[in-house]
Amino acid sequence: MRHVASALVLVSLGLGCAAPQQEQAVSTEADVQAVLAVRAQEVANATSAEPDFSYLTDDCVIMSPGQPVVVGMEAALEWWTEFSSQVTINSIDYTDSDVVIAGDWAIERYAGSITGTPVAGGEPMTETVKGIHIYQRQADGTWKMAQDVWNSDAPPPAEG
Repeated sequence: MRHVASALVLVSLGLGCAAPQQEQAVSTEADVQAVLAVRAQEVANATSAEPDFSYLTDDCVIMSPGQPVVVGMEAALEWWTEFSSQVTINSIDYTDSDVVIAGDWAIERYAGSITGTPVAGGEPMTETVKGIHIYQRQADGTWKMAQDVWNSDAPPPAEG
């Protein structure tokens, strides 16, 4: 009987510690459209001669292919200055996107292409990409991009 009582106590403790069910994330159309407007700011910034990073959070994280992680607004500006000294972005075209809102966070999975022209000269090049954008709702209710992670569909260069 003692073992049965112990087992019942353990079972009841286990049930009390069960993980609570998570609320279903709700994507309101207004939030999705606000997030996509931030993405449009990203495109406008990348194709502009005068960068405006106001669409990014101050503690933004950028993870581009083949580069070290970039953390913070100052580092993002330095990264962009170096990048844009090598390539002029002609266009960024998003061909697929799925946005999920989870409270004050939004996650966008996307695919698309980036076309750029080498500053040193040459023909424009188009790269097919996919990635994740993570957005954070600000205290004033607006959205900003907190993280931008992407990679290329191109195979890595052959080692030689």
